[in-house]
Amino acid sequence: MSAIDRLYNINNRTSKKSVNIDDSLYKKLIYLTQNRFDATVSDLINVAIEDYSSDNRPAFYGKPENESVTYRSIMLREENINWLSKTSRKTGISATRLVNAAIKEFIDKIK
Repeated sequence: MSAIDRLYNINNRTSKKSVNIDDSLYKKLIYLTQNRFDATVSDLINVAIEDYSSDNRPAFYGKPENESVTYRSIMLREENINWLSKTSRKTGISATRLVNAAIKEFIDKIK
């Protein structure tokens, strides 16, 4: 992949969406933005969703026992919003659980 391929198309704008994110996953994203990547939490979540959707095998990621969640506003790319909506309808897995699964997989991959 060339550097040009990492740029977003002008039509793939971001939109503000609110999603319940597991607090433990969110804390790990905060750590990554402060210590490893020059990116926002929203940037990392978009990359996580793009990577997760490219595998084309969404799976249910249940909320861990005793995990607290917080309703957070994030900026998601339109293509990611469309994928989440389509996949949620197709699989019956909520968009929230898909986002959390994508974040979990992303964090597991970069450890």
